[in-house]
Amino acid sequence: MTSGSDPQRGGSAAMSDASRAGQEERMQAGEVPFDRQKIDAILESTGFDRDTLSIRETNRLVSLVEQEMGVRFVRMEFGIPNLPCDPVAYEFAHRADTERNASAQYAPFDGIPELKEEAARFVKGFMNLDVTPQCCVPTVGAMHGGFVAQAVAGHRLPGRQTILYLEPSFPVSKRQTRFHGLAPDGVELYDCRGEKLLAEVERKMESGRIGGLLYSSPNNPSWVVLKPEELRGLGELCQRYDVLPIEDLAYFGMDFREDYGRPGEPPFQPTIARYTDRYIILISSSKMFSFAGARIGIAVIAPQLWKSEAAGLQDRFGTTNVGHAFVHGGLYCSTAGVPQASQWGLVGLLKSANEGRLDFVQTVREYGRRAHALREIFLRHGFELVYDNDLGEPLADGFYFTIRYPGFHGRELLMEMICYGISTITLETTGSNRTEGLRVCVSFVGDDELPLVDARLRKFRDDHPSSDT
Repeated sequence: MTSGSDPQRGGSAAMSDASRAGQEERMQAGEVPFDRQKIDAILESTGFDRDTLSIRETNRLVSLVEQEMGVRFVRMEFGIPNLPCDPVAYEFAHRADTERNASAQYAPFDGIPELKEEAARFVKGFMNLDVTPQCCVPTVGAMHGGFVAQAVAGHRLPGRQTILYLEPSFPVSKRQTRFHGLAPDGVELYDCRGEKLLAEVERKMESGRIGGLLYSSPNNPSWVVLKPEELRGLGELCQRYDVLPIEDLAYFGMDFREDYGRPGEPPFQPTIARYTDRYIILISSSKMFSFAGARIGIAVIAPQLWKSEAAGLQDRFGTTNVGHAFVHGGLYCSTAGVPQASQWGLVGLLKSANEGRLDFVQTVREYGRRAHALREIFLRHGFELVYDNDLGEPLADGFYFTIRYPGFHGRELLMEMICYGISTITLETTGSNRTEGLRVCVSFVGDDELPLVDARLRKFRDDHPSSDT
Protein backbone atom coordinates (compact mmCIF):
# COMPACT_ATOMS: atom_id res chain seq x y z
CA MET A 1 0.00 0.00 0.00
CA THR A 2 1.23 3.50 -0.83
CA SER A 3 0.14 6.99 0.00
CA GLY A 4 -2.94 6.65 -2.18
CA SER A 5 -4.93 4.55 0.30
CA ASP A 6 -8.34 5.82 1.34
CA PRO A 7 -7.81 6.18 5.13
CA GLN A 8 -4.86 8.49 4.65
CA ARG A 9 -6.71 10.62 2.13
CA GLY A 10 -9.70 11.35 4.32
CA GLY A 11 -12.22 9.93 1.86
CA SER A 12 -11.26 11.98 -1.23
CA ALA A 13 -12.77 10.92 -4.55
CA ALA A 14 -10.99 8.18 -6.47
CA MET A 15 -9.49 9.04 -9.87
CA SER A 16 -9.86 7.04 -13.06
CA ASP A 17 -6.95 4.91 -14.24
CA ALA A 18 -6.38 7.23 -17.20
CA SER A 19 -6.43 10.31 -15.01
CA ARG A 20 -4.05 8.72 -12.54
CA ALA A 21 -1.68 7.64 -15.31
CA GLY A 22 -1.58 11.17 -16.70
CA GLN A 23 -1.08 12.55 -13.23
CA GLU A 24 1.83 10.19 -12.59
CA GLU A 25 3.49 11.42 -15.78
CA ARG A 26 3.11 15.03 -14.64
CA MET A 27 4.53 14.18 -11.24
CA GLN A 28 7.53 12.42 -12.69
CA ALA A 29 8.06 15.43 -14.95
CA GLY A 30 8.56 17.47 -11.81
CA GLU A 31 5.61 19.83 -12.15
CA VAL A 32 6.02 21.41 -8.76
CA PRO A 33 5.39 23.75 -7.16
CA PHE A 34 1.63 23.49 -7.50
CA ASP A 35 -0.40 26.63 -8.11
CA ARG A 36 -0.10 28.61 -4.87
CA GLN A 37 -3.07 30.83 -5.60
CA LYS A 38 -5.34 27.83 -6.01
CA ILE A 39 -4.03 26.27 -2.81
CA ASP A 40 -4.60 29.55 -0.96
CA ALA A 41 -8.16 29.68 -2.29
CA ILE A 42 -8.86 26.13 -1.14
CA LEU A 43 -7.41 26.92 2.29
CA GLU A 44 -9.57 30.05 2.47
CA SER A 45 -12.68 28.00 1.65
CA THR A 46 -12.05 25.66 4.59
CA GLY A 47 -11.92 28.44 7.17
CA PHE A 48 -8.77 26.87 8.65
CA ASP A 49 -6.08 29.12 10.11
CA ARG A 50 -2.79 28.44 8.31
CA ASP A 51 -0.89 29.33 11.47
CA THR A 52 -2.61 26.70 13.63
CA LEU A 53 -3.35 23.81 11.26
CA SER A 54 -4.00 20.63 13.23
CA ILE A 55 -3.22 17.14 11.96
CA ARG A 56 -6.78 16.54 10.75
CA GLU A 57 -7.09 20.01 9.25
CA THR A 58 -3.86 19.44 7.32
CA ASN A 59 -5.16 16.08 6.15
CA ARG A 60 -8.44 17.63 5.02
CA LEU A 61 -6.73 20.50 3.23
CA VAL A 62 -4.36 18.21 1.34
CA SER A 63 -7.20 15.87 0.36
CA LEU A 64 -9.14 18.85 -1.03
CA VAL A 65 -6.10 20.08 -2.97
CA GLU A 66 -5.68 16.61 -4.47
CA GLN A 67 -9.31 16.39 -5.42
CA GLU A 68 -9.84 19.89 -6.79
CA MET A 69 -6.47 20.34 -8.53
CA GLY A 70 -5.98 16.77 -9.80
CA VAL A 71 -2.61 16.36 -8.13
CA ARG A 72 -1.26 13.74 -5.79
CA PHE A 73 0.68 14.15 -2.58
CA VAL A 74 3.24 12.09 -0.74
CA ARG A 75 1.37 11.79 2.54
CA MET A 76 3.42 12.12 5.71
CA GLU A 77 1.00 13.93 8.02
CA PHE A 78 -1.05 11.18 9.67
CA GLY A 79 0.49 8.72 12.14
CA ILE A 80 -1.51 5.83 10.72
CA PRO A 81 -0.18 2.24 10.58
CA ASN A 82 0.09 0.80 7.10
CA LEU A 83 1.04 -2.87 7.37
CA PRO A 84 -1.32 -5.85 7.15
CA CYS A 85 -2.62 -7.28 10.41
CA ASP A 86 -1.85 -10.93 11.10
CA PRO A 87 -4.83 -13.11 10.06
CA VAL A 88 -4.95 -14.72 13.50
CA ALA A 89 -6.87 -11.67 14.73
CA TYR A 90 -9.70 -12.25 12.28
CA GLU A 91 -9.63 -16.00 12.85
CA PHE A 92 -10.14 -15.60 16.59
CA ALA A 93 -12.86 -12.99 16.14
CA HIS A 94 -14.71 -15.19 13.61
CA ARG A 95 -14.43 -18.26 15.81
CA ALA A 96 -15.83 -16.36 18.77
CA ASP A 97 -18.76 -15.29 16.63
CA THR A 98 -19.53 -18.74 15.24
CA GLU A 99 -18.88 -20.75 18.39
CA ARG A 100 -19.98 -18.29 21.08
CA ASN A 101 -22.36 -15.95 19.24
CA ALA A 102 -20.16 -13.16 20.61
CA SER A 103 -21.57 -10.35 18.48
CA ALA A 104 -24.99 -10.81 20.05
CA GLN A 105 -23.64 -10.26 23.56
CA TYR A 106 -22.40 -7.31 25.54
CA ALA A 107 -18.77 -7.78 26.46
CA PRO A 108 -17.77 -7.47 30.13
CA PHE A 109 -16.69 -3.86 30.39
CA ASP A 110 -13.58 -4.83 32.35
CA GLY A 111 -12.63 -7.30 29.59
CA ILE A 112 -13.27 -10.92 28.68
CA PRO A 113 -11.26 -13.29 30.92
CA GLU A 114 -9.27 -14.72 28.00
CA LEU A 115 -8.00 -11.28 27.01
CA LYS A 116 -7.10 -10.27 30.54
CA GLU A 117 -5.14 -13.50 30.96
CA GLU A 118 -3.21 -13.10 27.69
CA ALA A 119 -2.52 -9.45 28.47
CA ALA A 120 -0.97 -10.36 31.82
CA ARG A 121 1.12 -13.03 30.06
CA PHE A 122 2.26 -10.47 27.50
CA VAL A 123 3.30 -7.97 30.17
CA LYS A 124 5.31 -10.68 31.90
CA GLY A 125 6.84 -12.05 28.69
CA PHE A 126 7.84 -8.78 27.07
CA MET A 127 8.22 -6.40 30.03
CA ASN A 128 9.13 -8.84 32.82
CA LEU A 129 6.42 -7.37 35.08
CA ASP A 130 4.17 -9.41 37.33
CA VAL A 131 0.59 -8.15 37.14
CA THR A 132 -2.69 -9.96 37.68
CA PRO A 133 -5.27 -10.35 34.90
CA GLN A 134 -7.59 -8.18 36.99
CA CYS A 135 -5.21 -5.24 36.47
CA CYS A 136 -5.24 -5.56 32.65
CA VAL A 137 -8.26 -3.76 31.26
CA PRO A 138 -9.17 -3.35 27.55
CA THR A 139 -9.88 0.19 26.42
CA VAL A 140 -11.18 1.64 23.15
CA GLY A 141 -7.66 2.32 21.99
CA ALA A 142 -4.79 3.54 24.12
CA MET A 143 -6.11 7.08 23.72
CA HIS A 144 -9.25 6.06 25.63
CA GLY A 145 -7.07 4.51 28.32
CA GLY A 146 -5.20 7.80 28.59
CA PHE A 147 -8.48 9.69 28.85
CA VAL A 148 -9.56 7.73 31.92
CA ALA A 149 -6.04 7.61 33.39
CA GLN A 150 -5.80 11.40 33.27
CA ALA A 151 -9.12 11.74 35.08
CA VAL A 152 -7.89 9.43 37.83
CA ALA A 153 -4.50 11.15 38.09
CA GLY A 154 -5.99 14.64 38.14
CA HIS A 155 -8.60 13.98 40.81
CA ARG A 156 -6.91 11.38 43.02
CA LEU A 157 -5.37 13.96 45.37
CA PRO A 158 -6.69 17.42 46.31
CA GLY A 159 -4.95 20.30 44.53
CA ARG A 160 -3.18 18.00 42.04
CA GLN A 161 -5.06 19.03 38.91
CA THR A 162 -2.08 19.45 36.59
CA ILE A 163 -0.85 16.79 34.14
CA LEU A 164 2.87 17.13 33.40
CA TYR A 165 3.94 16.20 29.86
CA LEU A 166 7.35 15.33 28.53
CA GLU A 167 7.26 17.42 25.37
CA PRO A 168 6.69 17.11 22.50
CA SER A 169 3.60 14.96 22.79
CA PHE A 170 0.46 13.68 21.08
CA PRO A 171 -1.72 16.81 20.65
CA VAL A 172 -5.04 15.12 21.45
CA SER A 173 -3.85 14.14 24.92
CA LYS A 174 -3.81 17.78 25.98
CA ARG A 175 -7.32 18.19 24.62
CA GLN A 176 -8.30 15.40 26.98
CA THR A 177 -6.55 17.19 29.82
CA ARG A 178 -8.57 20.34 29.21
CA PHE A 179 -11.78 18.33 28.71
CA HIS A 180 -11.40 17.07 32.26
CA GLY A 181 -10.94 20.62 33.55
CA LEU A 182 -7.28 19.88 34.28
CA ALA A 183 -4.23 21.94 33.39
CA PRO A 184 -1.37 20.75 31.16
CA ASP A 185 2.26 21.63 31.86
CA GLY A 186 5.40 20.43 30.13
CA VAL A 187 9.15 19.79 30.14
CA GLU A 188 10.85 19.96 26.73
CA LEU A 189 12.98 16.92 25.87
CA TYR A 190 15.01 18.88 23.32
CA ASP A 191 16.40 20.98 26.17
CA CYS A 192 16.32 18.49 29.04
CA ARG A 193 17.69 14.97 29.07
CA GLY A 194 19.42 12.92 31.73
CA GLU A 195 20.02 14.69 35.03
CA LYS A 196 18.74 17.96 33.59
CA LEU A 197 15.41 16.31 32.78
CA LEU A 198 15.09 14.89 36.28
CA ALA A 199 15.96 18.22 37.88
CA GLU A 200 13.33 20.07 35.86
CA VAL A 201 10.66 17.43 36.52
CA GLU A 202 11.42 17.58 40.24
CA ARG A 203 11.16 21.36 40.18
CA LYS A 204 7.65 20.99 38.72
CA MET A 205 6.64 18.28 41.18
CA GLU A 206 7.86 20.27 44.17
CA SER A 207 5.09 22.78 43.50
CA GLY A 208 2.53 20.27 44.72
CA ARG A 209 0.34 20.84 41.63
CA ILE A 210 1.22 17.74 39.62
CA GLY A 211 -1.21 14.82 39.70
CA GLY A 212 0.09 12.83 36.73
CA LEU A 213 3.14 12.51 34.47
CA LEU A 214 2.29 11.57 30.88
CA TYR A 215 4.84 10.63 28.22
CA SER A 216 5.52 8.28 25.32
CA SER A 217 8.75 6.38 24.69
CA PRO A 218 9.63 6.14 21.81
CA ASN A 219 8.34 9.69 21.72
CA ASN A 220 5.76 10.93 19.25
CA PRO A 221 6.95 12.95 17.33
CA SER A 222 10.68 13.21 18.13
CA TRP A 223 11.35 9.43 18.39
CA VAL A 224 13.73 9.94 21.31
CA VAL A 225 13.70 7.04 23.75
CA LEU A 226 14.03 7.51 27.50
CA LYS A 227 17.06 5.72 28.91
CA PRO A 228 16.83 3.32 31.87
CA GLU A 229 18.51 5.87 34.15
CA GLU A 230 15.92 8.48 33.16
CA LEU A 231 13.07 6.06 33.76
CA ARG A 232 14.56 5.15 37.13
CA GLY A 233 14.83 8.80 38.12
CA LEU A 234 11.30 9.59 36.95
CA GLY A 235 9.92 6.58 38.80
CA GLU A 236 11.67 7.59 42.01
CA LEU A 237 10.36 11.15 41.67
CA CYS A 238 6.81 9.92 41.10
CA GLN A 239 7.12 7.71 44.15
CA ARG A 240 8.55 10.52 46.28
CA TYR A 241 5.95 13.13 45.30
CA ASP A 242 3.02 10.71 44.92
CA VAL A 243 2.53 11.52 41.23
CA LEU A 244 0.84 8.97 38.97
CA PRO A 245 2.92 8.18 35.86
CA ILE A 246 0.96 7.38 32.70
CA GLU A 247 3.32 5.59 30.33
CA ASP A 248 2.06 5.57 26.75
CA LEU A 249 3.66 2.65 24.93
CA ALA A 250 1.93 3.27 21.60
CA TYR A 251 5.17 2.24 19.86
CA PHE A 252 5.88 -0.83 21.97
CA GLY A 253 9.09 -2.58 20.91
CA MET A 254 9.77 -0.11 18.10
CA ASP A 255 13.11 1.25 19.30
CA PHE A 256 14.75 -0.82 16.60
CA ARG A 257 18.19 -0.58 18.13
CA GLU A 258 16.97 -3.33 20.45
CA ASP A 259 15.12 -6.58 19.80
CA TYR A 260 12.15 -6.94 22.12
CA GLY A 261 10.43 -9.64 20.10
CA ARG A 262 11.08 -12.87 22.04
CA PRO A 263 8.77 -13.67 24.96
CA GLY A 264 10.50 -14.32 28.27
CA GLU A 265 13.93 -13.27 27.00
CA PRO A 266 15.82 -10.01 27.57
CA PRO A 267 16.05 -7.29 26.51
CA PHE A 268 12.62 -6.40 27.88
CA GLN A 269 10.69 -3.28 26.97
CA PRO A 270 11.98 -0.48 29.24
CA THR A 271 9.36 0.87 31.62
CA ILE A 272 8.97 3.17 34.60
CA ALA A 273 7.10 0.35 36.33
CA ARG A 274 10.41 -1.10 37.56
CA TYR A 275 10.93 1.95 39.75
CA THR A 276 7.52 2.73 41.25
CA ASP A 277 4.57 0.71 42.52
CA ARG A 278 2.02 3.25 41.22
CA TYR A 279 1.67 3.44 37.43
CA ILE A 280 -0.70 3.08 34.51
CA ILE A 281 0.78 1.67 31.30
CA LEU A 282 -1.08 2.13 28.02
CA ILE A 283 -0.46 -0.60 25.44
CA SER A 284 -1.82 -0.04 21.95
CA SER A 285 -2.60 -2.68 19.35
CA SER A 286 -2.55 -0.15 16.50
CA LYS A 287 1.12 0.11 15.59
CA MET A 288 2.77 -3.06 16.87
CA PHE A 289 -0.05 -5.34 15.67
CA SER A 290 -1.44 -3.14 12.85
CA PHE A 291 -4.87 -3.64 14.45
CA ALA A 292 -5.79 0.04 14.43
CA GLY A 293 -9.32 -0.30 13.03
CA ALA A 294 -10.38 -2.51 15.92
CA ARG A 295 -9.86 0.40 18.33
CA ILE A 296 -8.53 -1.60 21.24
CA GLY A 297 -5.71 -1.14 23.71
CA ILE A 298 -4.85 -2.39 27.18
CA ALA A 299 -4.49 -0.29 30.32
CA VAL A 300 -2.16 -2.02 32.79
CA ILE A 301 -2.71 -0.70 36.29
CA ALA A 302 -0.12 -1.40 38.97
CA PRO A 303 -1.49 -3.93 41.49
CA GLN A 304 -0.56 -1.64 44.38
CA LEU A 305 -2.35 1.26 42.70
CA TRP A 306 -5.36 -0.87 41.79
CA LYS A 307 -6.22 -1.63 45.40
CA SER A 308 -5.30 1.78 46.82
CA GLU A 309 -7.80 4.30 48.18
CA ALA A 310 -8.02 8.01 47.37
CA ALA A 311 -10.75 10.16 48.89
CA GLY A 312 -10.47 12.69 46.06
CA LEU A 313 -12.03 10.20 43.63
CA GLN A 314 -15.36 9.98 45.45
CA ASP A 315 -17.17 12.97 43.96
CA ARG A 316 -16.25 12.23 40.35
CA PHE A 317 -16.16 8.43 40.30
CA GLY A 318 -18.50 7.43 43.13
CA THR A 319 -15.79 5.41 44.85
CA THR A 320 -12.49 5.92 46.61
CA ASN A 321 -10.90 2.73 45.26
CA VAL A 322 -8.62 3.41 42.28
CA GLY A 323 -9.29 0.17 40.38
CA HIS A 324 -13.04 0.53 40.84
CA ALA A 325 -12.85 4.18 39.79
CA PHE A 326 -10.93 3.36 36.63
CA VAL A 327 -13.24 0.58 35.46
CA HIS A 328 -16.71 1.40 36.81
CA GLY A 329 -16.40 5.15 37.16
CA GLY A 330 -14.37 5.72 34.00
CA LEU A 331 -14.51 3.00 31.35
CA TYR A 332 -18.08 1.89 31.97
CA CYS A 333 -19.64 5.33 31.77
CA SER A 334 -17.55 6.46 28.78
CA THR A 335 -17.89 3.42 26.47
CA ALA A 336 -19.56 0.50 28.30
CA GLY A 337 -16.65 -1.63 27.14
CA VAL A 338 -14.75 -2.73 24.02
CA PRO A 339 -16.69 -4.78 21.41
CA GLN A 340 -16.38 -8.54 21.60
CA ALA A 341 -14.87 -8.92 18.12
CA SER A 342 -12.02 -6.53 18.92
CA GLN A 343 -11.34 -8.25 22.24
CA TRP A 344 -11.23 -11.70 20.66
CA GLY A 345 -9.05 -10.46 17.82
CA LEU A 346 -6.54 -9.11 20.31
CA VAL A 347 -6.67 -12.40 22.22
CA GLY A 348 -5.45 -14.11 19.05
CA LEU A 349 -2.63 -11.62 18.51
CA LEU A 350 -1.43 -11.66 22.13
CA LYS A 351 -1.63 -15.44 22.36
CA SER A 352 0.42 -15.82 19.16
CA ALA A 353 3.01 -13.35 20.44
CA ASN A 354 3.12 -14.95 23.89
CA GLU A 355 3.74 -18.37 22.36
CA GLY A 356 6.46 -17.09 20.03
CA ARG A 357 4.52 -17.66 16.81
CA LEU A 358 4.08 -13.96 15.97
CA ASP A 359 7.26 -11.86 15.86
CA PHE A 360 5.55 -8.49 15.80
CA VAL A 361 8.80 -6.56 16.26
CA GLN A 362 10.29 -8.07 13.13
CA THR A 363 7.15 -7.15 11.20
CA VAL A 364 7.13 -3.47 12.20
CA ARG A 365 10.84 -3.11 11.45
CA GLU A 366 9.59 -2.20 7.99
CA TYR A 367 8.88 1.27 9.37
CA GLY A 368 12.51 1.61 10.41
CA ARG A 369 13.64 0.68 6.91
CA ARG A 370 11.34 3.29 5.37
CA ALA A 371 12.53 5.92 7.85
CA HIS A 372 16.17 5.26 6.99
CA ALA A 373 15.53 5.66 3.26
CA LEU A 374 13.40 8.79 3.63
CA ARG A 375 15.70 10.47 6.09
CA GLU A 376 18.65 10.04 3.74
CA ILE A 377 16.70 11.76 0.95
CA PHE A 378 15.74 14.72 3.12
CA LEU A 379 19.29 15.18 4.38
CA ARG A 380 20.71 14.92 0.87
CA HIS A 381 18.62 17.90 -0.20
CA GLY A 382 19.63 20.29 2.55
CA PHE A 383 17.09 19.49 5.26
CA GLU A 384 18.29 18.97 8.81
CA LEU A 385 17.04 16.87 11.69
CA VAL A 386 15.50 18.81 14.58
CA TYR A 387 15.65 16.10 17.26
CA ASP A 388 18.93 14.70 15.97
CA ASN A 389 20.33 12.61 18.81
CA ASP A 390 19.15 10.48 21.69
CA LEU A 391 21.16 11.48 24.77
CA GLY A 392 24.38 11.38 22.78
CA GLU A 393 23.44 8.39 20.63
CA PRO A 394 22.21 8.50 17.03
CA LEU A 395 18.43 8.63 16.80
CA ALA A 396 16.90 5.28 15.87
CA ASP A 397 15.02 4.89 12.59
CA GLY A 398 11.34 4.55 13.42
CA PHE A 399 7.79 5.65 12.75
CA TYR A 400 8.63 9.38 12.83
CA PHE A 401 11.48 11.80 12.40
CA THR A 402 11.65 15.60 12.52
CA ILE A 403 13.03 18.04 9.94
CA ARG A 404 13.73 21.72 9.33
CA TYR A 405 15.03 23.76 6.41
CA PRO A 406 17.33 26.77 6.87
CA GLY A 407 15.50 30.09 6.85
CA PHE A 408 11.97 28.72 7.42
CA HIS A 409 9.61 28.83 10.37
CA GLY A 410 7.72 25.56 10.74
CA ARG A 411 4.36 27.03 9.71
CA GLU A 412 5.91 28.57 6.59
CA LEU A 413 7.71 25.34 5.76
CA LEU A 414 4.51 23.31 6.14
CA MET A 415 2.66 25.45 3.57
CA GLU A 416 5.64 25.57 1.21
CA MET A 417 6.01 21.79 1.34
CA ILE A 418 2.32 21.49 0.46
CA CYS A 419 3.07 23.45 -2.72
CA TYR A 420 5.67 20.78 -3.51
CA GLY A 421 3.24 17.91 -2.96
CA ILE A 422 4.50 16.74 0.44
CA SER A 423 2.28 16.90 3.54
CA THR A 424 3.55 16.94 7.13
CA ILE A 425 2.60 18.64 10.41
CA THR A 426 4.37 21.31 12.44
CA LEU A 427 6.19 20.43 15.64
CA GLU A 428 4.46 23.42 17.17
CA THR A 429 1.15 21.51 17.18
CA THR A 430 2.77 18.79 19.30
CA GLY A 431 3.83 21.12 22.10
CA SER A 432 7.45 21.28 20.98
CA ASN A 433 9.33 24.52 21.48
CA ARG A 434 11.13 23.88 18.17
CA THR A 435 8.92 26.14 16.09
CA GLU A 436 11.13 25.72 13.02
CA GLY A 437 10.38 22.03 12.59
CA LEU A 438 8.02 19.53 10.99
CA ARG A 439 7.12 15.93 11.84
CA VAL A 440 7.41 13.30 9.13
CA CYS A 441 5.51 10.02 9.45
CA VAL A 442 6.97 7.29 7.24
CA SER A 443 4.18 4.72 7.30
CA PHE A 444 2.47 5.55 4.00
CA VAL A 445 5.55 6.14 1.87
CA GLY A 446 6.18 3.08 -0.25
CA ASP A 447 9.35 2.25 -2.17
CA ASP A 448 7.65 3.32 -5.39
CA GLU A 449 7.32 6.87 -4.04
CA LEU A 450 10.94 7.35 -3.00
CA PRO A 451 12.02 8.59 -6.47
CA LEU A 452 9.14 11.07 -6.39
CA VAL A 453 10.16 12.33 -2.94
CA ASP A 454 13.73 12.67 -4.21
CA ALA A 455 12.63 14.63 -7.29
CA ARG A 456 10.33 16.97 -5.37
CA LEU A 457 12.88 17.71 -2.65
CA ARG A 458 15.56 18.33 -5.28
CA LYS A 459 13.26 20.86 -6.91
CA PHE A 460 12.51 22.38 -3.49
CA ARG A 461 16.24 22.80 -2.82
CA ASP A 462 16.84 24.32 -6.26
CA ASP A 463 14.05 26.83 -5.67
CA HIS A 464 15.22 27.66 -2.13
CA PRO A 465 19.01 27.92 -2.25
CA SER A 466 20.69 28.40 1.09
CA SER A 467 24.23 29.09 2.16
CA ASP A 468 23.85 26.05 4.41
CA THR A 469 22.92 23.67 1.56
